Amino acid sequence: MIIFVSLAIAAFIIVGGSFLFGHDHDVGHDHDVGHDVDGGGAEPTISIFSTKVIATLLMGFGAAGAIATHYGANHVVASLVGVACGAVLGGVMYLILEMFYKQQSSSLVPTTEAIGCSGSVTVSIGEGTPGEVGINMDGQYRTFSASSKDGQPIAKGQTVQVVKTMGSHLVVERAT
Repeated sequence: MIIFVSLAIAAFIIVGGSFLFGHDHDVGHDHDVGHDVDGGGAEPTISIFSTKVIATLLMGFGAAGAIATHYGANHVVASLVGVACGAVLGGVMYLILEMFYKQQSSSLVPTTEAIGCSGSVTVSIGEGTPGEVGINMDGQYRTFSASSKDGQPIAKGQTVQVVKTMGSHLVVERAT
């Protein structure tokens, strides 16, 4: 019985700590990348192997096993009851976390989506030196550093079109 109780208490501490200290102390399933790459945006996901789900499974296993042992079940039956209850509680935790993760959203817009967009020069682009352009993307006004495609200067206020991206830097040409 002491093993079941110890597992339940240790798992409770892990789950509680994970919720108190947040994602900074959770491991293995959630990554944030600061690089701009082609393709769709990365959505937050949850895994059945996340710390919170596994710890909840262990907590259910320990608590149900301890209760079954207290009511006279042998260790094999108590373990089976613990596995069943732990799996149910882990599944419930997974569904709850999945609901929370689906409500998250990202305001990051990949710069590759700017290709083909028109905007105006907000800081003059010099001959071989970058300037700044403002572009409306997905209903948001955003500014980017930019240089001209042909290396020629473009004056402030001129309308330009994005032809290429280099990381967060845009390459533009005068709009026709």
